[in-house]
Amino acid sequence: MRKRYVIGCAAFAAATALALPGAASAQTATSAVDPTFYDLPFGSRDLSAGMAGTDVKTLNWVLRGLALGTTPDGSFSSTTDGAVRSLQATAGGSASGVVDLATRKTMASRMLNQHASWYGPGLYGNTTACGQKLRMGTVGVAHKKLPCGTKVTFAYEGRWVRAKVIDRGPYIAGRKWDLTYQTALQLGTIDAGTATVKAIVAP
Repeated sequence: MRKRYVIGCAAFAAATALALPGAASAQTATSAVDPTFYDLPFGSRDLSAGMAGTDVKTLNWVLRGLALGTTPDGSFSSTTDGAVRSLQATAGGSASGVVDLATRKTMASRMLNQHASWYGPGLYGNTTACGQKLRMGTVGVAHKKLPCGTKVTFAYEGRWVRAKVIDRGPYIAGRKWDLTYQTALQLGTIDAGTATVKAIVAP
């Protein structure tokens, strides 16, 4: 356990170094995609070609939802770079290829505003409509019609979360999504109960 913690700290330190000024040019010089899959939330650093991580995976899911044709993995490849530059160009900004705050805001502005609630307490241990055991730590979302496994990205007050459809619901008028407790916790909608979130489905 101790060894895994040390490795995790080293990976986080390396990821932090990538976000420092000059790090992007240093990585470009090696002309190789970093194979480490950094566990960082989307928006915690600016992203550019050659980077990798869970935040890049979130970026790719959103770009796919916007029909900009990227892979759904955690690599900022040339395909991702082209999609980002295309998005920036259509937004009238500088097509730098760097996913900064302005680019994240552009992405969010193109996502749908939809109402989402959350569920979980009293249901843990039950099997969802998609055959998954629901637990307190389960990241997922319920939707009335989308196929099981459908990829969805949510944004709310600066937080971004990826989830897959694992259940059916909600069945209250006006609500589009029912987030699991863990998804709502990460997104920051627990206290609100029901919130208007940004949502986009990735093919």
